Amino acid sequence: MNKLAAIQILRAVAALLVVVSHAILRQAQWAPTDPLTSQIAIHIGILGVWIFFIISGFIMSYTYYDNFAFRGAAGQFIASRIIRIVPIYWLATALEVALRLRHGAGLDVHKLICSLFFIPVAVEPGPMAAMRPTLGIGWTLNYEMMFYAAFASVLLLSRRKGLTVLIILMAGVVLTGTFFKPIADTRAPTSLITFYSDPVILLFGVGVLIGAVTRWLKSAHTVRSHAVLLIALAVFLVVDVTLFASFVGTYPVDVEWIAAFWVISAICVVLFVTARIDETRWLTQRLVQLGDASYSLYLFHFFAIVAAEKLWWWFLGKNESWMFVPVSAVVAILAAIAIHNFVEQPIGRQLRHFRALFSTRRFVRPETARIPMRGMPGEVAWNGVALPLEPSRPEMSSGTPFRVDVVRRRSR
Repeated sequence: MNKLAAIQILRAVAALLVVVSHAILRQAQWAPTDPLTSQIAIHIGILGVWIFFIISGFIMSYTYYDNFAFRGAAGQFIASRIIRIVPIYWLATALEVALRLRHGAGLDVHKLICSLFFIPVAVEPGPMAAMRPTLGIGWTLNYEMMFYAAFASVLLLSRRKGLTVLIILMAGVVLTGTFFKPIADTRAPTSLITFYSDPVILLFGVGVLIGAVTRWLKSAHTVRSHAVLLIALAVFLVVDVTLFASFVGTYPVDVEWIAAFWVISAICVVLFVTARIDETRWLTQRLVQLGDASYSLYLFHFFAIVAAEKLWWWFLGKNESWMFVPVSAVVAILAAIAIHNFVEQPIGRQLRHFRALFSTRRFVRPETARIPMRGMPGEVAWNGVALPLEPSRPEMSSGTPFRVDVVRRRSR
């Protein structure tokens, strides 16, 4: 049993929330849709992103918990993130550009260059203003890359100092941002300062704290049944959506309600972090497989939805039907798994191999004793082993590698 296989399942669910959101909103462009349904769809997609951010912070602190203050760890971390994130994102962006040019749409070269290097582009303030890169959904990766840069910098410090500095840094950035945009103003940011100081970055900090506590507790776990786990998740998601539909109903949302929704998102992550499930079950394996492909699913799902839309129109016309959402979601899932297996993984392997050929220094710890982890049959920890920090199964999408092997060292 893999202690964190459940996290892959949660990644799959978070990605599906984004897919369902965009499928509903896409259908709303050509079929009559209740305004509340569209607002709920927006909330579902944002909920998926919030869960992604918390998981990202969790995986970073959990995976690199014992790599603080080691020479070369920060460089290895940055290299692995670039290999994991950049190539497939550039490929998705290239597809977006090609489709725009094919349909005669204009191309903002400055915005494209900024998009490729994860630099947000300021926009004029307005009700619908949003800082979106050329590939619209790439805005979340701008936050991810900022977080990775901050995390890499604190890897130079000891664990306690590094994690403390990271949390204080993010809180300080958000506090500074309140001088430019009040905390109660939950509209989308329109400048670089308000973008990078948006309170949403605190979700990475929440994930970091969850990961650190999980490593400290080591073998803590709760449920073992994937059915119980999914039912519990469904309950929290239904509660979240019900609260939004009953008491909020539209975006932007008051900051008090955003805080409440963040708490629910964090609870979902904690639930899955502390779960140990049987990976031999068919459903578990399929969900973990989808979690492996969640980065490809996130980047390419909108292309698949548009393709499904064209097929829908061809066979059924522009007729409203709730079936469009699951049909387009299935198309997106199948496309994502294919892209993950035949594009994303081969590119990653080749780039890691290329980096290994030209690497002049490896991140090596002084001892090389392999020690079984207490209370975790079948799982091992490396005490002082060479750790190249490469992604291994299960791979965490949205740019986060997760190693099943964890490091057990004497407490400092």
